[in-house]
Amino acid sequence: MRSESETLEDQPKPLTVEEMKQRKEDLRACFILCYFVLVICWFLILLSMLVPEIKIVHMSFTTELNNNSTTQQVHYLPLVSARWDLLIRVPGKLVGDYICLQGNLQASFLYKNVTLVTSSVQSYGKLEVGMPQLLNISAVATEEDLGGAAGMGEIMEAIKERTDLRFGSRLSLTDCREETEEGTLSYDCDETMLKFEQGSNHIKATTFGKHASCIVNL
Repeated sequence: MRSESETLEDQPKPLTVEEMKQRKEDLRACFILCYFVLVICWFLILLSMLVPEIKIVHMSFTTELNNNSTTQQVHYLPLVSARWDLLIRVPGKLVGDYICLQGNLQASFLYKNVTLVTSSVQSYGKLEVGMPQLLNISAVATEEDLGGAAGMGEIMEAIKERTDLRFGSRLSLTDCREETEEGTLSYDCDETMLKFEQGSNHIKATTFGKHASCIVNL
């Protein structure tokens, strides 16, 4: 059996006054750090709410079918190419205050949060300060691109089973604010519902329902 002296030695020693002060200082520093992190998070949320939204006015999706191919892959992916066309409405408050009057625009199109294709960087110009503007952008994917795109097979199966589909999108515009370092203003857009009509050698879909909103991604 262990002696009483050995048992007492195993018990934790009481903290000294200096150790208690140090622990209080550590807790105070941790609290201050958490407070500042919370303030920064709230600031970013408020800032994102202040930056005006962009609206998707129209989106279309057009594909050309590969009816001559005999590969097994074509059974679920009979595409030669696919094209996405997007028309967005930029609010007047965004023009000049946030984005440049002349700059670049780029868009990515997604299915179930998986990026299918990203457009090339396209230039825009002659925007008027404080005036709402309509901007167009397109992205094209070839048969080779689509063959390796995650989700395209599922899209084709979905088209066969129903008449509508939802695509997400992301936007990137030239940022003219002096205090920003990235040089681009990025937006995440809600999914847009499209209705399909299938022809003999193509599939086409256009916007159906409410206009999707795009919120700045800080």
